[in-house]
Order: sequence, then structure tokens, then C-alpha cells
Amino acid sequence: MVDVRISYFKPGSLEEISELKVQEGSHLFSGGTDLFVKMRYGVFKPKMLIDTKGVRDDPKFDGEKLIIPMNTTYSELLDMGEVMKDFPLLEDAMKEVGSPQIRNRGTPVGNVCNASPAGDFLLTATVMDADVVIAPKMRKMKLKEFVKGPGIVDLKNGEFLYSIEIPRWQGYEHYFEKVGRRNAMNISIASIALLIRFNGDVVEDVKIGFGSVGPRIVMYEDLEERMKGMKLNESLVDEISREYMRRIEPITDLRATKRYRKILVRNLLLKAFHLLKGVV
Repeated sequence: MVDVRISYFKPGSLEEISELKVQEGSHLFSGGTDLFVKMRYGVFKPKMLIDTKGVRDDPKFDGEKLIIPMNTTYSELLDMGEVMKDFPLLEDAMKEVGSPQIRNRGTPVGNVCNASPAGDFLLTATVMDADVVIAPKMRKMKLKEFVKGPGIVDLKNGEFLYSIEIPRWQGYEHYFEKVGRRNAMNISIASIALLIRFNGDVVEDVKIGFGSVGPRIVMYEDLEERMKGMKLNESLVDEISREYMRRIEPITDLRATKRYRKILVRNLLLKAFHLLKGVV
């Protein structure tokens, strides 16, 4: 049961949000799609709720990057039809987020702050080398450095995530897939996001990330570097997919075993390269 003795504030400025956030037991929210579930089951018991929707900026594309402020929902981004054509990997991932109701209330900033390795948006934004902007001083850092572990982000006292900036990746092919126990509103057992640029059959650049198979989004830069300048063929794909499966150390939980997740990592990569280039 939710404790009714919770203070509620809806500040109208970034400064007010920061001042309230330093108080003990305070917690920010926008859509509340994760927070209210945790409160209902008694997993999380805040003393103060700070509704950030009193501060509103619109998402925008400046020609180089997509800027996603706090309180922007998935549905709002998906409605930016022409802009989303420049961000097809992100669009594919957001379409897989929960149900239409969740997409109408849930926000990318909230997903990042939740810092779950199963987050669809967090996975794709990490692969796309996103930056985050942290209020009130608007310091900027890489998303991959901002997330420290499950539910752990690099925020100092009084700080909060203001926006996410995602660069456009022109000339890249993409692939996104998540595997879950059911289609609707599923939490992934394993997921993959991939960006790759070819010159004929030769790999010029590649970014590969996996979700739900470690405490953070899993990427191996050395394996990406190994692929560059190589012809994408059956031998290379077999070698790389086996190395990802060998290295990744997922956990066993109620959704899947460690062994099953490791097999999924290899199979998702094989499937991605097959669909992109007909290899394997």
C-alpha cells in the first residue's frame, strides 16, 4: 500500500527542482511508469515526490543530433516522423517499449535514470554514443560513463538529468531485436542493437551492444576494431559471435539461465548479420 504521507511538489524551474532534490527522501518523476509500480509493491518508499513536468522544453533536431529534454515521451519522439527517418535504430527500439500507454507516459530520460541493463532506449542510445546533459550546471558527459550499474548513475547532490543528445549516424545500416518471454510489455532476456557501415562487403565501422546480459550495456571495442577493414563473411561472423558468447557473463534469474542468455547473444549476432548481408 502506498503511504499517503508523501509530500508532492511540481516546481516551475530547474533551480527549484535542484533545491528540492537535495532534501532527504526526495525522488524525481515524470511519467512514473517504473516508480509507481515500485511504490505500490512497497519496494520504494519516498518521502517526497518531485514532478518535473512543470518544466517543459520540446525535443529538437539541430541537423547533427537529436536533443531529448526531460519530460519528452516516447510517443512524442515517434510522432516526429521526418526526424525519425534519420534515427531508424532509435525508432525501432522505441516502438518496442512497453505498450502504447507506457509510450504515452514513459520518457527516455526516465529510462536512462532507471539505469536498467534491460532498457531498450538505454541500449540503443549507448550504442549511438549519446551524451547526457546534467542540470542545474548543464555539465555534459558520455551516457556510457553516466550509467555506473543497475539503478546507479553519476549524479551529485542536487543534480538531475536534463537531456539526452544523440548524434545522427548517416550511411549506417542498423539492427535491433529483443527476446522476451512474451510480446506485450516484455522485459528482455537479451537484446541487441547494432550499427554498421560497409564499403561493398568490407566493414568500415561497427558498433554492437547487448542488453540484459550484464550489469550495464555490454560493448567490446576491441572486437569492433577487429572487424574493421575485414570482409564480412561466414568465417568472420562465426569467429566474432563465438567470442561475444565466450566473454559475456550474464546471470541466471527467473526469466532465463546464464547458458541460455549466452546462446542468445551468439544467435542474435548471427541473425543480425544474416539479415543485413545474407551471411551465415
